[in-house]
Amino acid sequence: MEPKIRAVNPHLFEQLIAQREESFSKSLLRLIDEKGMTDPQVYKRANLDRKLFSKIRIQKDYRPSKTTALALAIALELNLDELKVLIGRAGYALTHASKLDIIVEYFLSQGIYDLFQINEVLFAFDQPLLGGRSF
Repeated sequence: MEPKIRAVNPHLFEQLIAQREESFSKSLLRLIDEKGMTDPQVYKRANLDRKLFSKIRIQKDYRPSKTTALALAIALELNLDELKVLIGRAGYALTHASKLDIIVEYFLSQGIYDLFQINEVLFAFDQPLLGGRSF
């Protein structure tokens, strides 16, 4: 006996897609405004180059790497809940199965937003560094 295939109303998907959440890029730009920061302040604090930040700004559905998304959240000095929402917009989550995530979560819980200090610990534990430029 073959499984029954139900007809799906294409308008249903149009309605569902119309209700999707704000994109990573849109969320990031809104947060920059809310924090009263400028784009250069954020991308420099995140250790990203202007070219990459411009790509994020221009491409509405741009999906950054997890380390880039984390670097931007740290540059904005987001609290842990805000960080989870922002990186979630890029399709990521924090997990205690990841050394990188545990280290980042520790620094945020301590109110430490120094990307270079965080990267020193990540480097010591052989984890990917946050931000895109070389030190």
